[in-house]
Amino acid sequence: MSTRTGGFRLVLAMMLLWGIAAAPLSATQFGGGKGLSMVQFPTILETGSLNITFHTRAFVKNLPGVAYSLSDGTGAISFNFGFSKHVELGFTQILYQDLNISAHDNGFKALEQIPDDSYLRIKVGGYPLTLGDAYFKLGWLNQLRYRTGIVSNIYLEPYSGNGIEWESDLLLSYYTNPLYEEYGPTFHANLGYVNYNDGEIGTSYFKSAQSFVYGLAFVYPLKRFDLGLETSGNLFVRAPEAFAYSRESCQWITPSFRWKMFYGMSTMLSLDLLLWEGEDKTDYSLPDVQALPLGGPNYPSWRLNGAISISPSTAFFKQPTFSAVMDPQTARQMLANRRSLFEWVVDDQQGLEYLDVELEKIKAERKKAEQQLEELKSELEGQ
Repeated sequence: MSTRTGGFRLVLAMMLLWGIAAAPLSATQFGGGKGLSMVQFPTILETGSLNITFHTRAFVKNLPGVAYSLSDGTGAISFNFGFSKHVELGFTQILYQDLNISAHDNGFKALEQIPDDSYLRIKVGGYPLTLGDAYFKLGWLNQLRYRTGIVSNIYLEPYSGNGIEWESDLLLSYYTNPLYEEYGPTFHANLGYVNYNDGEIGTSYFKSAQSFVYGLAFVYPLKRFDLGLETSGNLFVRAPEAFAYSRESCQWITPSFRWKMFYGMSTMLSLDLLLWEGEDKTDYSLPDVQALPLGGPNYPSWRLNGAISISPSTAFFKQPTFSAVMDPQTARQMLANRRSLFEWVVDDQQGLEYLDVELEKIKAERKKAEQQLEELKSELEGQ
């Protein structure tokens, strides 16, 4: 069995084991680590390193048929830890959630929920894949959403049931600069499955609401800024019950702007714009649904997102957190990353194949330069 085959079988085995563990239990949000607002990257944090991200999201929506609007705010914090070369662990806690008109569903009269739900995540990734001159990375993200808040099924928010939800996502990224991945344009794709585990007790998990989630993203990096564009959404293959508010499939487009303040600290601002959503099929005559003349869309037309991310040093990993983006200390960190690349090359047959491709590219460029030099010499001699 080749090293490449063994590596992919290891990834597949870990995915299956995690899926089995989670099975007795919406698109990825407030993820932290390497990623954008909704689209996650297969890149793994350095072993022993920690990333802490503070997330906010807010929007305002005018309600059809009534003379006022609703404002909504969400606050969350995420922790991501590089457990090993190919494994990253994550935890997200939603600290604050506006309830809009949804509080009465459970007889809960407050206007906000503190805290809201929790997420546990494990990402297996960082596996390189070369196809000709193209360089990709593969990963797999699994997450559980635990119902730690009292109220679920919040109007204008992505659907969530009362059970422990399971989401599993395939992550794929294409890097134009394989040696320094974050210094060249990148393309990313996510495809996942969500089981909301909201069926009746004793029924099959496939009786619960289920959806496919997806995301595509492009990132164009500058020295101090990253410009991003992503689109994400979901397709319900089994819709939630008729009393649920956000039981329609939808799609968003999200431009984003990241400011790299320091080597280990950045802030990001993004705007979700609703591209489309399915026809409203919520039954507002049911007793569990707020008796307002709502109708129409169950999602806001826009959402504003903000995030502040910091990567401090830990007992396991020294991080030049507050160094300038391109100062000598940062350069040393980049050399350390290259050392990790060297270790990957030594340990992994895929690394050797990748360097063979790079060597051929260098040889071709050198041959082209020599030909141009000869042509220039011929022109000068002809004069």
